[in-house]
Amino acid sequence: MNQRLPSNWKNCATCARWGGSRRPADPFLNYVEFESNQKCKCYGGVFNLAEMQPMASCTKWEQQYKK
Repeated sequence: MNQRLPSNWKNCATCARWGGSRRPADPFLNYVEFESNQKCKCYGGVFNLAEMQPMASCTKWEQQYKK
């Protein structure tokens, strides 16, 4: 199931460190669209190399799509 969130929400799906599949959902980079049931690796966050769900979060969040 596809899910859409604001690009500045601090969770894995919007983080530059998350290896999951996602894309901008609008031309202004306000929203990110992703598959809600995927688990993908974190690269450099608190959970480095752990499989993380898109709605998880940590203190090392870095915005993927910046306006």
